[in-house]
Amino acid sequence: MAREKRFNYILEKLHDQNEVGFTELSNDLNVSEDTIRRDIDALASNGLLLKIRGGAIPRSHNPLSFKERIGQLQDDKEIIALKAQALIKSGQTIFMDGGTSVYTLVSLLPTDIKLTVITNNTAIIPALSAYTGVELIVLGGKYLKQSETIVGYQAIKMAENFQADLYFMGVCALDMLKGVTASFMEEAELKQTMLRQSGMSIALSTFDKLETFESYRVCPIHALDYVITEMDAQNDRFKPFKEAGINIL
Repeated sequence: MAREKRFNYILEKLHDQNEVGFTELSNDLNVSEDTIRRDIDALASNGLLLKIRGGAIPRSHNPLSFKERIGQLQDDKEIIALKAQALIKSGQTIFMDGGTSVYTLVSLLPTDIKLTVITNNTAIIPALSAYTGVELIVLGGKYLKQSETIVGYQAIKMAENFQADLYFMGVCALDMLKGVTASFMEEAELKQTMLRQSGMSIALSTFDKLETFESYRVCPIHALDYVITEMDAQNDRFKPFKEAGINIL
């Protein structure tokens, strides 16, 4: 069973029973207790449960997110966020732009992470400000109500002053021929700048956005290093992306 599916099972069982044990979960999921311990450690570090001797109990509130998170890994975007965390290391400088997938990633970061985050996404500012180890840099410019982002010439010029290790890009649409596209021209322009100023680009996209397109082009598909969705990476629809040299998570 895939790691993300085990996470979902553990949290659902925790929600139903209010306590889970290593041995019980090991038998249920047909994996070793060491594997279950690592899963519990990962979920605990993200504020999704509390680890106790022999198992785990619910965490009633995660102060680093806007919602109660007990037993809530059903959302596709939370699966995407957990996959994306594998690419993040303490000490990195990261661009994060708009979108709910980016917000979900922020809400599930380890509590002790140390990062510099540069963003135009106003929705993630309260969540990021709760992390003592995160230096937050907010781009200035025009506020776009529709997407809760800051865009425009000032934001672009400010972004050009940074060189990021990673760029987590929220995606409106993704197509092999038309590339990555956005709903607003000003968002597309800022995404292009963040892409140029980053060592690695990671598109966060729910599976339903594949083979769709919007009006404003961001970049060709081959400009991406990773595409992360909630689906298993072995899905046949990813074959052309892999042939283009893109890593799928």
